[in-house]
Amino acid sequence: MASTPALVSALRELGDRPAVVVGSRAISGIGLLLGVSPPGGLPRALAERVAQHAALAPSAARTAEQRLRHWAGVLGPLPIRHTVLHPATDLAVELGLATLLAGGTVHCGDPEQQPDELLAALAATGATHLSLPSALLWRLSRQPGLGDHDLGTLRLILHVGPEPRQDDVYEAVEALGAVLAHVRAPHSEDEDADRRLRADAEAAEAAAWKHSIGVTAEHVRDFGAHLDRAVLASLLLTLQQYGVLTDPAQGHHEAEILATARVTPAERPRVRRWLDALARHGLISRQDGGARQDGDAQPHDAGAQGPSYLGAPALAAADVRESWRPAAESWADGLGPANALDRVRRGAARLPKLISGEEAPRPGAAPVRWAASRGYLGAALGALVRATAEAHTGPAPLRVLELDRDGAETTVARALTARPRPDAEHHLSPDGDRYDLVVATATGRPEEEAAALTALLAPGGRLLLLAPTAEQLDLLVTGDARGLAAEPAEAWRAALTAAGCPTVLALPADGHPMGLLGQRLFAARVG
Repeated sequence: MASTPALVSALRELGDRPAVVVGSRAISGIGLLLGVSPPGGLPRALAERVAQHAALAPSAARTAEQRLRHWAGVLGPLPIRHTVLHPATDLAVELGLATLLAGGTVHCGDPEQQPDELLAALAATGATHLSLPSALLWRLSRQPGLGDHDLGTLRLILHVGPEPRQDDVYEAVEALGAVLAHVRAPHSEDEDADRRLRADAEAAEAAAWKHSIGVTAEHVRDFGAHLDRAVLASLLLTLQQYGVLTDPAQGHHEAEILATARVTPAERPRVRRWLDALARHGLISRQDGGARQDGDAQPHDAGAQGPSYLGAPALAAADVRESWRPAAESWADGLGPANALDRVRRGAARLPKLISGEEAPRPGAAPVRWAASRGYLGAALGALVRATAEAHTGPAPLRVLELDRDGAETTVARALTARPRPDAEHHLSPDGDRYDLVVATATGRPEEEAAALTALLAPGGRLLLLAPTAEQLDLLVTGDARGLAAEPAEAWRAALTAAGCPTVLALPADGHPMGLLGQRLFAARVG
């Protein structure tokens, strides 16, 4: 004769005594076995699982009861009056069934009730056990009227959530007088996606590691200081050659500087940014004490003539040329190709002709520091693209959008073709639909970029964003006249989080020497 499942035997043992209590209604152990249908939510889920369990073959029932026996052991000896303040999750159903298996009673509460009402219900039922989300536990333990409720029978509290702070645990134990047991919340799809993204980011850092060999934070900082000093000296010399800003005691209005240096209308935004940078870095003084926002194209204070600047001692052309030597020596010591820095140095020599219109502007170039980080970030980006493509299991092809494409064969294209996959579509411009992966280089403000790019992603999609995180003064020479909106990594993280990305990772990690080069790769996932 087939043996009876232990859960069924426990319900028979309960007989007409309450097994599940919902408000003022109680369903007995026999009632559950006879198929009495309680209200929806957790009570109904318990009844349905009891019916399913009763129909199992003995061997299958024993297997299903193994986990229930674990929870029953956690609950301990009778009496067990277990209040469960959870919706009908798998974990809540397991805790309820384990209570029944142990011979106890399940009280199904409403976690949406006011804290004072929940405490009153616990006292009224003489609850010995309580299961609830961790956040709700902290609220109950801090309830002002907690002492008005007699919770002397409460022995064990199972709280479900992330790893708690010890201060919260101590406070709850002292307030409620029961043993606390923390239960890690079951992994959700979002948690799994975040875990995969973090694992992929760690693998990407490992793949990029070799490109940072020999690069130290001191080396990067020294080069940056030499480069910025040479750039600023070149900008000031260019203007001083026209007889302005040569005397620390003499002021010049912006309009006068632009006119005297014969700056064309198209190049005025660039030269205004020069003046702002020279003032911010202390080479000249702005008399109104203010600072222009990068990219401002028109004077916005001090009247139509714009702000006034005090000059600096006149620079010698030979000294400015010499200022490039330490930058070149530091750069040549393993940071990047010589032509990247030579482009900036040659551009500095052409500045007088550029601002006067004698020479046409050349296409804007990337910051010279980025040439040093290109290998590292390229390897990390390629690894993340490959990992995303290889993990894609959906019935539809992986839709990849690459913006700001540079060159015929990009890192993204190489990554997608390294292991040919027929289920990946590589798009170079938006087609009106959503994408599983968007790869882009930021050119605007964090808030604008984050909102625009996340809007292109399908739910759960990934964004790989190369973004400037530090000022690049060499762009005042070789970059676009409008400038580059560089913001700290914290600003990009905050903007992406506000745009709907619960997880935002930055490569290289904070404190890594390659991060000092002023460009980071942000890997984010939309919710």
